[in-house]
Amino acid sequence: MTDEEAAPAPEDVVVGTTTITARALQRLAVGIVHDVARVSTRDVGVQLSDRRGAVRISVAVPVAPKHGLNLVDSGEELRRDLIEKMQTLAGREVSTVDIRYSGVRRSTEKRVR
Repeated sequence: MTDEEAAPAPEDVVVGTTTITARALQRLAVGIVHDVARVSTRDVGVQLSDRRGAVRISVAVPVAPKHGLNLVDSGEELRRDLIEKMQTLAGREVSTVDIRYSGVRRSTEKRVR
């Protein structure tokens, strides 16, 4: 041992690591698509891949008509929200989001008795 003492760590620093698995990132992306597209998580398909250090996301989702939005605008909203929320929630840069519409889901309103 040497006579030098190790400098103490600053009090606001917590030692350790945080690991986010690929499965966790996929489930996060499914949840984001579920919230934005307003479809069941069972109807959402998400595949993640690495593209030069950034995440590439391929999404398969049914068309769920939104009041006042056409398919192009709906896809842009989904793409934008996925990029922003993956950065905010998981700290991951998303370079590409490919969206494929697969079918149609109509929401049925039920009467309350």
